[in-house]
Amino acid sequence: MNLLFLLLLNLPGFYADSQIGGRTSPDGLESLVCDLPAMEHLKNTGGSDGAGLCVFTSVEHCARWQNEESLRGFQQKMRKEPGGGYPEKLDRMMARYCPNTAYLQYTGADSSLLKLALHTGRMPAVTYGFSPRYGNRIAHMVNLVHFSDRWACILDNNFPGEDKYEWMKPAEFERRWTLGNGGWAVFLLNPPPPPIPTSAPIQSIALSFQNNDSQEETNVDSKFENFGIEQEKLDQTERYWLNGLALTSKQASKILGNAAVLPDDSNLGRITLIGSKEDCNAVHNDLVNHPALLPYKAKYLLQSYQPGDWAVKNVGFDVSGSPRIVVQEAPNAKGVARVLHSQADYADGPEGLANALRKADPNYDPTKDVDRRKLNPIQLPEWAGNWLVFAIALLSLIAGRFSLPLLGLIAAFLKTLVPAKKEAPDLDALLDRLLKKMEERK
Repeated sequence: MNLLFLLLLNLPGFYADSQIGGRTSPDGLESLVCDLPAMEHLKNTGGSDGAGLCVFTSVEHCARWQNEESLRGFQQKMRKEPGGGYPEKLDRMMARYCPNTAYLQYTGADSSLLKLALHTGRMPAVTYGFSPRYGNRIAHMVNLVHFSDRWACILDNNFPGEDKYEWMKPAEFERRWTLGNGGWAVFLLNPPPPPIPTSAPIQSIALSFQNNDSQEETNVDSKFENFGIEQEKLDQTERYWLNGLALTSKQASKILGNAAVLPDDSNLGRITLIGSKEDCNAVHNDLVNHPALLPYKAKYLLQSYQPGDWAVKNVGFDVSGSPRIVVQEAPNAKGVARVLHSQADYADGPEGLANALRKADPNYDPTKDVDRRKLNPIQLPEWAGNWLVFAIALLSLIAGRFSLPLLGLIAAFLKTLVPAKKEAPDLDALLDRLLKKMEERK
């Protein structure tokens, strides 16, 4: 089998071409979905035994894109561990260094999962079996940063840099992904960074495409290079792991609520907090737990950043505030979203933010607002409330028309309708005295 593959490898056209370039596709029509700045790119290195750390480097790229702070420095920590990676090892290392990180692993050949991840703005880490820039078979993990019907693009941690992306046709990527005992992909479930606000000018980016044959880094001395994948521990069986727990396809679908395993939350709005960790944490906790904000919990994806972070700096956001709270619509196909609300402080707390979110909701209909002052059908002076209930109860007893249980129900119902004043008589005490007298008359 290996001999047959090597023979095919040398046949012209067995592998389609790919091009090295910048953030835009070779035809100039598509831009990267996951445009991680070059300053956030990491170069692959070795573990304690010299074996490659491409798996853990790629996973940290995912974390830097999706603001998963628990994984920042993951590659550095793994330098003290033996290199090489496979799904079960990644589970062990995640449990050791970042046990609270939500992530999904998949092995198989279903590329729809990869497309869905990119559709929701999440960056997958994927296996990669060949590239002309190496000139031979490889065992490697990279990041898939674009995947449409026309183009796929990868960020290779052996070649970091904004002009080193590798573009190819989708079918060619799928072939390279599944080389080496099938495809393996890792997804972090944290939300993607906020979309670019519509008021921000979108800078054009100059491209510098290179011919594959001119790559200085190309190494054709060997027939196979391994940059950190233990291929013998991979297989073509379709499998899922959620936070280290092995799942069947049916279980994964049920838990994550989507037939394709990953939740499609691309239609949700965005709330971005910009400020100190303390200020952002206070708002974040209220957005997750406060009763006034709970109705909006499932309508928005939430992220927090400091003013100097790449995701909010110099892309159009006003980063001043303590904290700045920015509410946006769901992003369009170009990753741009209209700002619905922006406030520079949290002075009026969760109630004030809830009111702003209600007004910022594109589906908000003010004609459906309820004036809760008009919910009480009985309009009486405050002092009359409890006395009215007592009078009705007394008259009912005298008339002998109600039994004791029914009297209690009527009194309780009327009490809920009529507002009570603090200095009003204690209705419960009066009722107790009335019932006591009735018992004495029996």
